[in-house]
Amino acid sequence: MNRAAHFRLVRYALAGSLAAIALPVAAQFMKPGPTPESGFAGTWRVTAAETAPWEPVAKAKPGKPLLEYAVKFSDGEAKGPPALACVHATFSSGVTAPDDLFDGRLKSTRAASKLALTDAAITTFRVVCDGRTRNYYIDANANLKTYEGGVIYTLERPTGMEIARYEPGYSGPSFDCAKAISAGEHAICWDATLSSTDRRLNAAFRRLKTTETPASFLTVQTAQRAWLNYVTRRCRAGGPLLGDTGEQQTVTLCLTDQYTDRADQLESSGVLKAGALALESRMSLFTRSRPDTLESDIYPWMTGGREADAFNAYVAKTLKLGQRRMDDKDLFPFGDDVADMKLSAQRTYHVQRFDDRIVSVQIQTFDYTGGAHEVIGESSLNWDVKHARAFTLKDVFNDATPWRKFATDFCMRDLHDQLAAEQAPDPDRSAVESVVGDDANWLWGTDGATVHFSVYTVASFSGGEFDVDIPYTELDTYLRPRAKALLAH
Repeated sequence: MNRAAHFRLVRYALAGSLAAIALPVAAQFMKPGPTPESGFAGTWRVTAAETAPWEPVAKAKPGKPLLEYAVKFSDGEAKGPPALACVHATFSSGVTAPDDLFDGRLKSTRAASKLALTDAAITTFRVVCDGRTRNYYIDANANLKTYEGGVIYTLERPTGMEIARYEPGYSGPSFDCAKAISAGEHAICWDATLSSTDRRLNAAFRRLKTTETPASFLTVQTAQRAWLNYVTRRCRAGGPLLGDTGEQQTVTLCLTDQYTDRADQLESSGVLKAGALALESRMSLFTRSRPDTLESDIYPWMTGGREADAFNAYVAKTLKLGQRRMDDKDLFPFGDDVADMKLSAQRTYHVQRFDDRIVSVQIQTFDYTGGAHEVIGESSLNWDVKHARAFTLKDVFNDATPWRKFATDFCMRDLHDQLAAEQAPDPDRSAVESVVGDDANWLWGTDGATVHFSVYTVASFSGGEFDVDIPYTELDTYLRPRAKALLAH
């Protein structure tokens, strides 16, 4: 059922429930009680505001302070912004004649039509609070209309979020919806989940602004501007408000996917401190229209001391920061004739440990190159801060000991337990041995090492990834003396 049909059914159902009191129209309201009717109870969201047509010209542009707030009507209470809230509320319902709408101030048939209040009898919900009465009129779209401070507000059931989980209070995005112009801005204002995601994204961006050094944040700011331009083009969100409901929903779904991914990325980025040293997130973002490709890079960068220069040089060389990954023809073997694919090359990182001795980071890539799903790549970057160099398994383990066998046996037992919970068979030992023997799969924490088994290594794609944590107390026998000092907490 489409949105318009749903509204019609809700509206007719509400009108039908009040048919018994529809004649005569004026002043036909049930006796007030503490419980709101089911069609009125719950959460509504203020999604539109316009100057009341009877207001004088001097008030042509009043403020719209209630826009994007949510209101919840429940037993004995209306929660929301102060103008609409009531802690000792009673509720009633009835019908109102067109001439009596807004206390008789809506005189124009044209104005009533513009407000979608065209029925001969308008279903009305009434909230009585300490002797004061507020009416909410059901319009032709099954939304509510109410008046406050020179403005007629429209309230809708929250779209894009479960009503039961939706709390009263501000529900809009990070910008002023009264100034929304483009289709994208209106979509963000209209959809509750998208509004919330926009606030998340804005909060993460502002947090990085206050915590990162100016040089690092400049990369974040530049990347964010490029991302906004890309999303506006990708989702066709830069034009005027669309009249077609299907096109609006297409824009909303596209923006929801893009904003959710970006909010997750920025929220997981940040600054870690180790004495005078800091590990910050730096970013870059490039796009191409043919083929339609997005390259997003979030990578670690050290600041705060002379130790930073060597680490940053290593990161720049290892990650090839001077090159765009979309130029790698092994990764993206496509020419300009590809018009129907939306390709992506995204790189980010996860910090396992950062202190004055060790930086242990997992670099993660998520690339869509035209297959059935993303290609996931993961590798470790382990750095000895004091000696300003990367370290490997050869630097950690004494090859005169059977450390490979021990680590493989440990992982086999741990993976057996993990896979049993998934009702999956035990992994192949040779596959586990291969992972154990590869530097790229080891991360070094404060209390132990983590061996990472990426997708496909010991289970199917649907099985996902697995980590095995090995305490340093278990590895102690196999470590080199210098490694013990390096890894110790």
